[in-house]
Amino acid sequence: MSDERVLGHRDDVTAVRGEERAVAGLTWTADARAESYTVTAAGLWGTSEASGRDLLAALETVRRELEDEGWLLALNAARPDVAQSGMLRSSGGSRAYVLRDGTPGRLDAMVDLFDDAPPSAVTTVDAQKEAHRRWLRSL
Repeated sequence: MSDERVLGHRDDVTAVRGEERAVAGLTWTADARAESYTVTAAGLWGTSEASGRDLLAALETVRRELEDEGWLLALNAARPDVAQSGMLRSSGGSRAYVLRDGTPGRLDAMVDLFDDAPPSAVTTVDAQKEAHRRWLRSL
Protein backbone atom coordinates (compact mmCIF):
# COMPACT_ATOMS: atom_id res chain seq x y z
CA MET A 1 0.00 0.00 0.00
CA SER A 2 1.35 3.41 -0.93
CA ASP A 3 1.64 6.38 1.38
CA GLU A 4 0.92 8.92 -1.38
CA ARG A 5 0.28 12.54 -0.47
CA VAL A 6 -0.87 15.27 -2.86
CA LEU A 7 1.61 18.14 -2.70
CA GLY A 8 -0.15 20.36 -5.21
CA HIS A 9 -2.71 20.58 -7.97
CA ARG A 10 -3.56 23.16 -10.61
CA ASP A 11 -6.28 23.18 -13.26
CA ASP A 12 -5.08 26.35 -14.96
CA VAL A 13 -1.60 25.64 -16.34
CA THR A 14 -0.96 27.12 -19.77
CA ALA A 15 0.49 24.74 -22.34
CA VAL A 16 1.87 26.14 -25.58
CA ARG A 17 2.55 24.61 -28.98
CA GLY A 18 3.78 27.34 -31.28
CA GLU A 19 0.98 29.93 -31.26
CA GLU A 20 -1.55 27.41 -29.93
CA ARG A 21 -2.55 27.66 -26.27
CA ALA A 22 -4.35 25.10 -24.10
CA VAL A 23 -5.23 24.76 -20.44
CA ALA A 24 -3.81 21.77 -18.61
CA GLY A 25 -4.27 20.18 -15.21
CA LEU A 26 -1.16 19.36 -13.21
CA THR A 27 -0.87 17.29 -10.03
CA TRP A 28 2.26 16.48 -8.07
CA THR A 29 2.43 13.90 -5.28
CA ALA A 30 4.93 12.30 -2.94
CA ASP A 31 5.02 8.65 -1.92
CA ALA A 32 6.96 8.49 1.35
CA ARG A 33 7.05 4.71 1.39
CA ALA A 34 8.50 4.48 -2.12
CA GLU A 35 10.61 7.63 -1.66
CA SER A 36 9.41 8.96 -5.00
CA TYR A 37 7.44 11.78 -6.53
CA THR A 38 4.88 11.67 -9.32
CA VAL A 39 3.76 14.43 -11.68
CA THR A 40 0.66 14.09 -13.85
CA ALA A 41 -0.28 16.50 -16.65
CA ALA A 42 -3.65 16.27 -18.39
CA GLY A 43 -4.60 18.28 -21.45
CA LEU A 44 -5.33 18.08 -25.17
CA TRP A 45 -2.62 15.40 -25.47
CA GLY A 46 -4.36 13.15 -22.94
CA THR A 47 -2.59 12.31 -19.69
CA SER A 48 1.14 12.11 -19.13
CA GLU A 49 2.48 10.79 -15.84
CA ALA A 50 5.97 10.10 -14.56
CA SER A 51 7.66 9.30 -11.27
CA GLY A 52 11.15 10.17 -10.15
CA ARG A 53 13.48 10.46 -7.20
CA ASP A 54 12.54 14.16 -6.88
CA LEU A 55 9.86 16.52 -8.18
CA LEU A 56 12.06 17.98 -10.89
CA ALA A 57 13.02 14.56 -12.28
CA ALA A 58 9.36 13.54 -12.52
CA LEU A 59 8.38 16.88 -14.07
CA GLU A 60 11.23 16.74 -16.61
CA THR A 61 10.06 13.30 -17.76
CA VAL A 62 6.50 14.61 -18.22
CA ARG A 63 7.85 17.67 -20.04
CA ARG A 64 9.85 15.47 -22.43
CA GLU A 65 6.74 13.42 -23.23
CA LEU A 66 4.80 16.62 -23.96
CA GLU A 67 7.69 17.99 -26.04
CA ASP A 68 7.36 14.91 -28.27
CA GLU A 69 3.86 16.24 -29.10
CA GLY A 70 5.20 19.80 -29.49
CA TRP A 71 3.84 21.10 -26.15
CA LEU A 72 5.66 23.16 -23.53
CA LEU A 73 4.28 23.92 -20.06
CA ALA A 74 4.40 27.62 -19.17
CA LEU A 75 5.87 27.04 -15.72
CA ASN A 76 8.95 28.39 -13.96
CA ALA A 77 10.32 24.83 -14.12
CA ALA A 78 10.63 25.26 -17.91
CA ARG A 79 12.49 28.58 -17.88
CA PRO A 80 16.11 28.45 -19.05
CA ASP A 81 17.19 30.64 -16.12
CA VAL A 82 15.63 28.46 -13.39
CA ALA A 83 17.30 25.48 -11.73
CA GLN A 84 17.37 23.57 -8.47
CA SER A 85 20.54 22.82 -6.56
CA GLY A 86 21.24 19.25 -5.52
CA MET A 87 20.17 20.09 -1.97
CA LEU A 88 16.86 21.55 -3.12
CA ARG A 89 16.21 18.51 -5.30
CA SER A 90 16.99 16.02 -2.53
CA SER A 91 14.76 17.90 -0.08
CA GLY A 92 11.73 17.26 -2.29
CA GLY A 93 11.01 20.95 -2.43
CA SER A 94 9.49 22.88 -5.29
CA ARG A 95 11.59 26.02 -4.89
CA ALA A 96 14.32 26.84 -7.41
CA TYR A 97 16.87 29.54 -8.09
CA VAL A 98 16.58 32.18 -10.78
CA LEU A 99 20.09 32.16 -12.24
CA ARG A 100 22.10 35.14 -13.47
CA ASP A 101 25.37 34.68 -15.34
CA GLY A 102 28.40 35.12 -13.13
CA THR A 103 26.35 35.02 -9.91
CA PRO A 104 25.68 32.05 -7.61
CA GLY A 105 22.05 31.21 -6.87
CA ARG A 106 20.60 33.40 -4.13
CA LEU A 107 17.87 32.74 -1.59
CA ASP A 108 16.27 36.09 -2.38
CA ALA A 109 16.01 35.09 -6.06
CA MET A 110 13.88 31.96 -5.85
CA VAL A 111 10.63 30.91 -7.50
CA ASP A 112 8.28 27.94 -7.26
CA LEU A 113 8.69 25.36 -10.04
CA PHE A 114 4.93 25.06 -10.52
CA ASP A 115 4.11 28.78 -10.71
CA ASP A 116 3.26 30.40 -14.05
CA ALA A 117 5.93 31.65 -16.42
CA PRO A 118 5.29 33.70 -19.54
CA PRO A 119 4.85 31.34 -22.52
CA SER A 120 7.59 33.25 -24.34
CA ALA A 121 10.03 32.48 -21.49
CA VAL A 122 9.87 28.66 -21.54
CA THR A 123 11.98 26.18 -23.43
CA THR A 124 12.67 22.46 -23.84
CA VAL A 125 14.35 20.32 -21.19
CA ASP A 126 17.52 20.00 -23.31
CA ALA A 127 17.72 23.75 -23.97
CA GLN A 128 17.23 24.40 -20.26
CA LYS A 129 20.01 21.97 -19.36
CA GLU A 130 22.34 23.68 -21.84
CA ALA A 131 21.49 27.08 -20.31
CA HIS A 132 22.36 25.65 -16.90
CA ARG A 133 25.72 24.40 -18.20
CA ARG A 134 26.43 27.89 -19.60
CA TRP A 135 25.56 29.42 -16.23
CA LEU A 136 27.91 27.02 -14.44
CA ARG A 137 30.74 27.99 -16.80
CA SER A 138 30.06 31.68 -16.05
CA LEU A 139 30.85 31.30 -12.34
